Amino acid sequence: MILHDTVTSISRNLWKILAMKFSGEFLPIAPVLILYYTVNGLNSTQIFTIQAAFHLAVLLLEVPSGYLADVVGRKKTLVLGAFFFPLGLAVYTAGRSFAAFILAEFILAVSVSMRSGCDSAMIFDSLRQLGREGEYKLLEGKCALVARTGTAISSVAGGLLATVFLRLPFLVNVAGALFMPPLALSLSEPEREKRRSQNPMRDILHICRYCLQQPHIRPVVLFCGLLMASQLTALWAYFLLYQELGIGVGWFGVLFAVFQLAGALGGARAHAFSERFGAKTALVLALLSPLFFVLLGLFPGAWLLPLIPANALLWNLAYPVLLERLNLAVDSDVRATVLSLAAMAGSVTFIVVSPLFGRLVDAISLGAAFITLGGFFLMAGLPLLASIRRHWQKG
Repeated sequence: MILHDTVTSISRNLWKILAMKFSGEFLPIAPVLILYYTVNGLNSTQIFTIQAAFHLAVLLLEVPSGYLADVVGRKKTLVLGAFFFPLGLAVYTAGRSFAAFILAEFILAVSVSMRSGCDSAMIFDSLRQLGREGEYKLLEGKCALVARTGTAISSVAGGLLATVFLRLPFLVNVAGALFMPPLALSLSEPEREKRRSQNPMRDILHICRYCLQQPHIRPVVLFCGLLMASQLTALWAYFLLYQELGIGVGWFGVLFAVFQLAGALGGARAHAFSERFGAKTALVLALLSPLFFVLLGLFPGAWLLPLIPANALLWNLAYPVLLERLNLAVDSDVRATVLSLAAMAGSVTFIVVSPLFGRLVDAISLGAAFITLGGFFLMAGLPLLASIRRHWQKG
C-alpha cells in the first residue's frame, strides 16, 4: 500500500510540474511590456539593459540554485521559486521607473533561477523512479506545449486588457501567479542520490569545470546558451518590429499568441520528430533561425512576419533534444546543477548580446541589429553543432 501511494504521489509530480509551467508562462504582460517601457519614458538601450540585468541576476543565481536543488531537494527549491514569482510581478505592477523595473526583474530572476533546471530534474528523477525514463523527451515536449499554450492564451488576453488600461494585464498576471506556490508545496520529492560536500562553492566549480572539459557535454551546454540567448533577444525585438510596421497594440497579443502556439507545436512534436527524422536533424534545423533574422533585417515587411512563428517552432523542436542529451550525460546528484549551467550559458550570452542589440537599434537601425544577430548565431552555432555531432554517441 505504501509503495502504491509512493508511486501515485510521484506520478502526480508530472501533471503538477505541467501546471506550474502553465502558471509560470501565463504572462498577459508579455505582449505589452515593450509598450509599457516606452510609455514610461525608456529608450531601446534601457529596454535591453533591463532584460540584460534580469539575465545577469539569473547568471549569478542559476548554478547555485541548481546546486541547492541537488543538495537540499527539488521540492524545497521549487517552493522558494514559486513564492518569488507573484512578488516580482507585484513590483512591476507598481513600478514607473527604470530602477523599479530593474528591481522587479531581479526578484523575478530569483524565481526563474530556482525553477530553471530544477523542474526538468524533477521530471527526469520522477520518471526514473517510475521506470519511465524513456518518456522524458515526450514530457519535456509537453512542458513546452503547456507553457507556450499558457503564454498564447494570456497574450491575447493581455493585448485586449491593455486597450482598457495598460496596467490591467499586470494585475491579472499577479492573480494568476498566486496559483504556483500551492502547486509547489504539494509536490513529492523523488528518490535520488543526493549531493554531499564540505565546500559547496568548490564543489560547484568542480562540476562546472568537469562539464566544460568534457567534449560530449561542453558543446551541448554552449549550444543551449546560444539558442536561448539569440531567441530571447529576438523575442523582444519582434515587438519593436511590430511598432515600426505600425501594427496596433491590440494585435500584439494575437501575434505573440501565434508565436507561442508555434512554439507549443514544436515542443509537442519534438519527440515524434526526433523518432522519425533523428534528433540531430532537429538541431540542424535550428540553424535556419539566423537566416530568418537576416531576412527580417534586410526586408522588414509584414509579408515576412510568418518567419517569426517559424523561429519559435524550430527553437522548441531543438531544445528538448539538447536537454535530453544533458540528462543522459550526467548523474542524478549533479543533474539540476548541470541543467542550470546550460541556462547560465544562455544568460551570459544574453547579457553580452542584448545591450549591444539595443545599442545597434538606437545608433543605426533595427534591421542592422537583426542582421548582426543572425551573423553571430551562425558563426557561433556551426562549430558547436559540428562538435555535438562528432561526439553524439557519448552520453
